[in-house]
Amino acid sequence: MSYSEPKATNPATKFIEFRDGKFQYFDKSTEANVTIDLPIYFIVLDELSTISGYCEKTKSGIFSNEVHRTSEEILNVRTFKGGEQIIGLYKDISDAIARIGGKFTKSVYALLLNEVGDTELVNFKFRGASFSGWIDKKFNPEKHAVGIIETVEATKGKTVYQVPIFKPFKITPEQDETARAADTELQAYLKTYKAIQAESEKIETVEVEEVEDARELSNINGIPGTVDDISELPV
Repeated sequence: MSYSEPKATNPATKFIEFRDGKFQYFDKSTEANVTIDLPIYFIVLDELSTISGYCEKTKSGIFSNEVHRTSEEILNVRTFKGGEQIIGLYKDISDAIARIGGKFTKSVYALLLNEVGDTELVNFKFRGASFSGWIDKKFNPEKHAVGIIETVEATKGKTVYQVPIFKPFKITPEQDETARAADTELQAYLKTYKAIQAESEKIETVEVEEVEDARELSNINGIPGTVDDISELPV
């Protein structure tokens, strides 16, 4: 961490979750939840793991740092209130995480492809039903753009819920170039982010960023994918 760059600033402009069968993000300017209508198209830049959820004991959200390798990197799981904290490798602390209401979550940084042709760097948090859809997709997101065209109904016991379906699309040379530039910015952030985490005496600096990002998500109130012919993106 240098004098001119005192903290790691997350480059994502939106933090998107799947809630109540819809993709939503919290808009700071209006202090309201915004729904993103389907279809949604994006290019995956990087995929990390984190913990999110809600703790009934403290009546507050759960969040953690983000890691690439849960088998090697330490997770620091916390609640917004009540002082709950669990630290360790995921395999060693997964039961304790579940007891306080935490859920394993995929943190996917992506280049969102908007209808008007512009792009923005965003973050998707996939957990629960959206995590099931994400891990069940039948294609490599490193080689294709991702489209969420629809959701399908699923049941677990008496619970009926929606699962998003992820499908592959071709990436144009122009989109590939834009995605590479966005990933350069993202990797610079992640390098600084992890360097700060490694320095225990400076961990509070990055925690501020994590709390702000996680708070956006806290304000937002297994179906296999298929691969047929890979289509061009309609954007």
